[in-house]
Amino acid sequence: MAEVRFTETMRGWVAPAPGTDAPPAAGSGARSGAAAAFTLTVITPDVGAMVADPDHRSPAFGVVECPSLCAAPLAVYAGHLDLFADAAPGVVHMRYRLELGAPDGARYTLRGVKVVARRRWFPTVLVDTTTLFVELWRGADEGPPALRGVLTMGPAAVFAQGLTFRGAPGAIVRFMSYYVRRCVQVYLGPRTAADRPQWRA
Repeated sequence: MAEVRFTETMRGWVAPAPGTDAPPAAGSGARSGAAAAFTLTVITPDVGAMVADPDHRSPAFGVVECPSLCAAPLAVYAGHLDLFADAAPGVVHMRYRLELGAPDGARYTLRGVKVVARRRWFPTVLVDTTTLFVELWRGADEGPPALRGVLTMGPAAVFAQGLTFRGAPGAIVRFMSYYVRRCVQVYLGPRTAADRPQWRA
């Protein structure tokens, strides 16, 4: 087995969002101070199997903090990341799905997506791979979500994430080679998406 693991921390803003998208909800959450964050450890037990899997799925566990949903931190009791799953020609998604549990036994669900697409003549990979559009539910992810928003990673968080990679050197090289190859395929292709919408307050 060629296992690789890393830890990722993202922070941002959420708000109730009936009938609206994540960016305007995040803007509303930023104005009201409704913060949200998670710290996840993503484990790829076998890099070769992950690359061969059409969903490119790896398990994830950690903690989600979202006081607007639950005052206590929420434990991820089942979660995964689909790394660079094909979404449309020239567009790939990094998809997160986290089943969450509160200390009192209540259950919640978080789903998120990073949209990796060519938007301009120059690559926007640093923005695309550090911007996560999230939806959160009380209970299962059925019907409209209770909250929507945006989580991001700044330069310091990206640097810190790089220091958390663990695994055999060959496995890490293979993982990073896959990551870079998928980015190159997207950003050397034709423009497939508009500029990202502004969401900050």
